[in-house]
Amino acid sequence: MIIYGIIVTSLVVYSAICYHSIEEIHYLKSFFPGEFTVEEAFFASGVELVKIIIIGIPILLVVAVCLVVMANKTERGD
Repeated sequence: MIIYGIIVTSLVVYSAICYHSIEEIHYLKSFFPGEFTVEEAFFASGVELVKIIIIGIPILLVVAVCLVVMANKTERGD
């Protein structure tokens, strides 16, 4: 039961991070016509993507470890 909670919590946190990055991109788009060039907007979106990947690696690693533990428990019949 604890493993399920860890997985759900990890996915909720990762979803919140992704949502926050989408909101930041949307916020940056509001400046696009007046202040950002297309290239700057592209690089700002790239920075958000890199941020999601960097933050997401440990979270997805936790989920993967939990899934491996669950698979091992079902193989042994626990």
